[in-house]
Amino acid sequence: IIVRLIPGFDINVLCQEAQKRWLKPSEVFFILQNYEQFPLTPEPPHLPPSGSLFLFNRKILRFFRKDGYMWRKKKDGRTIGEAHERLKVGNVDALSCYYAHGEQNPYFQRRIFWMLDP
Repeated sequence: IIVRLIPGFDINVLCQEAQKRWLKPSEVFFILQNYEQFPLTPEPPHLPPSGSLFLFNRKILRFFRKDGYMWRKKKDGRTIGEAHERLKVGNVDALSCYYAHGEQNPYFQRRIFWMLDP
């Protein structure tokens, strides 16, 4: 995927902003492109606070979704009801996003992003 990014993102500022608001697709893409500047989280955190930002290698850490929270289930009652979206950066599909809503609080969300293969 060839995506032109607006220069000038500051990784430290983005991490602080992520605690207060949802990051824009171009900001998430920038973080994922520059993943070397972040420590990879070796195991899923238990009940992380709102606004947390973690980077996982999802090929190594298969159960990164097991964070201790109760997420809204599908109608079958067994699996978590995740919505799947593709997000554009510029005019190009660049990110995949899975999100789930909390079972007790529907305004509580978990969002998982990864870059689409070129």
